[in-house]
Amino acid sequence: MAESKWNEEMSEVEEPTAGPFLLQEDLTCPVCKDFFRDPVLLRCTHSFCKGCLEQSWKSQAQRCPVCRASCDGEAPISNRSLMSATESFLKEKNWRVPNPISNVPLCNLHHLDFQLYCVKDEVPVCVECVTLHPTHELRTIKQVAPSCKDELNIKVNILEEKVETFKRMKKKCTNTVEFLKSQAEQAERLIKAEFERLRQVLNNEEAVRLKALADEEDLKRRRMEERINSLTQDIKTLSELVQTVKREMGAEDLPFLQNFHALKEKAQWPREDRQNPSDALLSMAKHVGALGYSIWKSMQAHVACIPVVMDPNTASPWLFLSPDLASVRDSPERQSFPDNPERFDPCVFVLGAEGFDSGKHRWEVLVRDNPKWILGVCNESVARKRKFTVSTDRGVWTIGLSKGVYNALTSQRTVLNVDRRPERVRVKLNIDKGEVSFWDAGNEGRHLVTFTHKFTEKVFPIFGPGLHSTPMEIASAKVTIHTA
Repeated sequence: MAESKWNEEMSEVEEPTAGPFLLQEDLTCPVCKDFFRDPVLLRCTHSFCKGCLEQSWKSQAQRCPVCRASCDGEAPISNRSLMSATESFLKEKNWRVPNPISNVPLCNLHHLDFQLYCVKDEVPVCVECVTLHPTHELRTIKQVAPSCKDELNIKVNILEEKVETFKRMKKKCTNTVEFLKSQAEQAERLIKAEFERLRQVLNNEEAVRLKALADEEDLKRRRMEERINSLTQDIKTLSELVQTVKREMGAEDLPFLQNFHALKEKAQWPREDRQNPSDALLSMAKHVGALGYSIWKSMQAHVACIPVVMDPNTASPWLFLSPDLASVRDSPERQSFPDNPERFDPCVFVLGAEGFDSGKHRWEVLVRDNPKWILGVCNESVARKRKFTVSTDRGVWTIGLSKGVYNALTSQRTVLNVDRRPERVRVKLNIDKGEVSFWDAGNEGRHLVTFTHKFTEKVFPIFGPGLHSTPMEIASAKVTIHTA
């Protein structure tokens, strides 16, 4: 507390008599513990600095801060005698009289102007405070202020740079929101278009199947109607024959016997009895048996199976991806993409959308007559925001074509001997075995090269078509159904 320090300091410079200390206590405000400034008196006879009393009444009910007596409606009166006594005491001690109006800061301990500055403690001090800062470097206010301002200017500049950095980040975030909106709109259009196409395929498939059902029903119904008509005619013929035989049987015995042989011949049915026809019912198993599976099988001709698709969020701004994310080529101009951490820039690459950390995987890529390309797999941690040498010791296992030479992109580059230009390259990845192999799928599956490595993190397919218009396209795979 300032009061205790004040008392200690006074004990060193004043004579050890009780009188001055008691007087000092009488001239001290019980709220701020400092000499009275513009003292006021309450009915309860307690005095306070006017400002201290007003501040006390703002924070709580109007009560005396000492005796807690109620002061509701009371208007404190100025204690002129106490103010005069305080000023006289301070003048006698050669201390500055407190001025409640002045804004000049004073030392709380000695009530003197601040003239010095302690460099170690970084606080201004008065001349009487020098003994409280032994061995400390003390400089004048005018000497130290410029250097302190320079020090703060450095911090202010850093903060201003940080403000500008945050503004740039905010702008990037705003641009990202706009890009997200455009991505969502594009995805919505593609989804709706694809579902509409598939719905049309299903509608066509439905129409074909309903027509096949109607055709079979019509065919078998006409067959049965023809049989019904034939049976109707046979029934009529047989009924007439029965009536004829019965009528002849009603004749006299002699005429009947004379006609018996001929009547017996007439009473025979010359044709074989009709049998219930086979295959008369609809082929229900053909039309509705495992219907969903049957429709799915027939739709394979309308749906391409792409084993690997590309991730547009990793694509270099200089690359253009097809809507189905299965093909990539150069972009004639740099595209306005968000600078997200996953995106390659400045390197011209794009990754597959799915990474692998176990199992066997394979895909084929059409490179065609592209004069420069890179193809293979890489670690998920591969550098995205700086140029790097594509090699196995950088976590990238690829082959490529450059200046007419095919290379396995190892640290020393390994030239691949090919007897003709590979236009369709097959990539086989066996994580568990630690192998990445490349094959010329268009040349009887000729083996090109195999890398071996113990993979310790997830790896992704990587595609580098170079800045050429010839697209690099992932070939659709054949779907094979295995039944147990």
